[in-house]
Amino acid sequence: MTKSPAQATSNPRMAAIHTFGHPNAATPRTNWPELNRSSPGLARSMTLPLPGTPVGLSLAQGASGVLIATWSAPAASASQGVATSYNLAFSPAGTATWTTVPGATSPFNITGLTAGSAYDVRVESINATGPGPWSATATLATAIPGPFAPNVPSIVSVAPVADGTVTKLAVAWTAPSADSTHGAATGYNLRYSPSGAGTWTTVTGVSSPATITGLNGGTAYDVQAQATNAAASPSAWSASTTASTWGATVAPGGWVPASTQTHGAAIAPNGGANLIAVAAPTAVTGGAFAWSASNTTMPTSGLIGGGADGVTNGWGQWFNAPATAGTYYLWLLAQAGGGATSGALVTGPIVVS
Repeated sequence: MTKSPAQATSNPRMAAIHTFGHPNAATPRTNWPELNRSSPGLARSMTLPLPGTPVGLSLAQGASGVLIATWSAPAASASQGVATSYNLAFSPAGTATWTTVPGATSPFNITGLTAGSAYDVRVESINATGPGPWSATATLATAIPGPFAPNVPSIVSVAPVADGTVTKLAVAWTAPSADSTHGAATGYNLRYSPSGAGTWTTVTGVSSPATITGLNGGTAYDVQAQATNAAASPSAWSASTTASTWGATVAPGGWVPASTQTHGAAIAPNGGANLIAVAAPTAVTGGAFAWSASNTTMPTSGLIGGGADGVTNGWGQWFNAPATAGTYYLWLLAQAGGGATSGALVTGPIVVS
């Protein structure tokens, strides 16, 4: 059965036969699509989707004039292509005068910035199709070049020294914390003034605890502390802490307890102890004794009252060693009116067995 040319060329197989059998024949019409010409939808379906927005952009301070930007790749999906690179842009905060850095990788150091200034930063993903949307803006100020002055130290205690004198105050304080704008303290200064007078005397290069000497007896003093380091300026001065020196001197009497004792027994070798207390300038009305496991914290309870012992400015009492074994210190206390302690002397360690 003979087919018409139209029928022959409408069949792809017959068209091929026709073409190869007749080299000079015109190109037959077929039903095969011509890619990128007769089927543009098919070509578009082969285009890679744009990448998504980078995830979790954050900033951290580096050295002076440096910010460190960190982010993660966006997830890929049917509508969101894989990111193959990134652009980063930064601008002085709020000005939108962007400088773009192509080919940035996370983490990325943004250098050459002005120290102590805030910057806006954003990033975008790139692939073969083009860039995706910019991320939300992150903002942070660059670090100020150090060294930085330290924070203010905190005074923990100011108290008279239990060495029998009236001229000293012991001062203890805690180191200030360091942060992005304050360096660590490497040294300290103290200053003191008769309370409320504001006539300061400064003592430099001290460490905690420190003892201020050369003071007047029975006098209240304001004390402040200051931290230093390699920075040109020290910290500010701390708030004042006020304490008074002792008003009476205390010395051992003739009955000095031995360094070893038997628990619950009369104090060896004399069965008791005594002290010499002299007004300087606070009048002395009595003397007392106290056992303690501490040689720095004065006991305020368990005091053993003494009586005049016939020695000028002398006060003494018969009493026993502590009831339980251990290492103790014996405090010798001068007392003013009302039983207030006006002077103190603490012994060395006494081992009680």
